[in-house]
Amino acid sequence: MKVQEEFLMLHDHKYAIADDKAVQVLLDKMLGGGTRQRRREKLLKALEEASRNYQNSSQRERQAFFHGLLTGYAVALKLW
Repeated sequence: MKVQEEFLMLHDHKYAIADDKAVQVLLDKMLGGGTRQRRREKLLKALEEASRNYQNSSQRERQAFFHGLLTGYAVALKLW
């Protein structure tokens, strides 16, 4: 319950999916550096494409899909 409370405290509004602020924080964290391996570069390219698709979409459902992709790529990059 405490983790959920802390998560909700980070957001000043109701939605956590298709959240512009969350996506920007995610991108800032993931594009900040690390090893320059080929697989990481592919993940970064996929991250960039998903980010572009998120930003170019005006449909909430599509934004939610790309937010999910961005989160998955972020996890993969963090575990790298």
